[in-house]
Amino acid sequence: MNKINRYHKNIAILVAIMIIVFVVGGVANTRASTCISLNADLGYGAVDNVAGGPVSQLQGFLRDSNYLVASSTGYFGQATLSAVKAFQTSGSVSSTGYVGPLTRAMITQKSCIYSTSNTSVVGSSAATVNSVPPSVSVPISLPAISRGSITSPVTGQVISIGSSTVIRWSRSLTGNYDLSLEQPGGAGVGFIANDQFSGTNQNQYIWKVGKIFLTQSNSYQTVPAGTYRIRLRDSSVGDPATDQLSGWFTVIASQFSVSSIVPPRGLADDSTSFVLFGSGLTPSTHIYFDSNYSGLRATNRYVSPDGSLVVFTVPTTVPAGSHMLYINDGQSSSPLSMPFVVSTIQ
Repeated sequence: MNKINRYHKNIAILVAIMIIVFVVGGVANTRASTCISLNADLGYGAVDNVAGGPVSQLQGFLRDSNYLVASSTGYFGQATLSAVKAFQTSGSVSSTGYVGPLTRAMITQKSCIYSTSNTSVVGSSAATVNSVPPSVSVPISLPAISRGSITSPVTGQVISIGSSTVIRWSRSLTGNYDLSLEQPGGAGVGFIANDQFSGTNQNQYIWKVGKIFLTQSNSYQTVPAGTYRIRLRDSSVGDPATDQLSGWFTVIASQFSVSSIVPPRGLADDSTSFVLFGSGLTPSTHIYFDSNYSGLRATNRYVSPDGSLVVFTVPTTVPAGSHMLYINDGQSSSPLSMPFVVSTIQ
């Protein structure tokens, strides 16, 4: 009888432990699902096309992190811009107000840290895991560079949308293969090549940069400028551990264009930052006042790797008043122009 009682007691204890593990695991997994992973860069003026889109997700994160007071509207306005700048400053990222790869990675990291805070652990009482208050700066970086067998494109390479580049890999395949494009965080974007046949010496594929195939819509699309890597999957193996990866490279817009300046007016003190948004912007892009190649040129402080923005300051020699900016890409003789107002010092 004692043996039976001990048996039933042990079963009861085992069931209790399983229930605790199940409940704790469920809580941890539920909270982990609140991690925010923005799949595209966001800038001033961006608008959600659907409810709960990326701008709303960004605003929700900023509000939960005490950087934004307003409710989520789905429109990237001045309040969101200021909140993003404050968030970037807290993480030692250039406070441009533009949500690029570094800022998106920092949002993912911090939202995941916050979502696992106060998660109970079996054997601990009221324990917390990785609890970090919003005021603490957490250093971030892009995901670790993969050192797979795709030898081209190489890590850090910059390629333009619309150009052609050769994707090469060193390890031979035995059957069909897929080439897919991924963003930081491992999110799949689409197929570069799907169900291709592998020949004896065909260890390469020529890609029209930016062109991908989406199986959901059964259509081809062009990806936005950003940071990506390529995954090569051998269909005959079917084991993710054998997939070959490229390093992270940058895709930039091929067309040189400008869309807006934020803010559109300010002081000529060589310290106030302004953000020029556009595409195809490079370190060779220069901003001149009143005429192309004039003696008054803005000071470039930062150019984003994807060519979508330039952060500049206005020299103290530029007089107050209305001006026309001439933006030169450093290669052609036909600059683009935008109005700008230099304010007087209050």
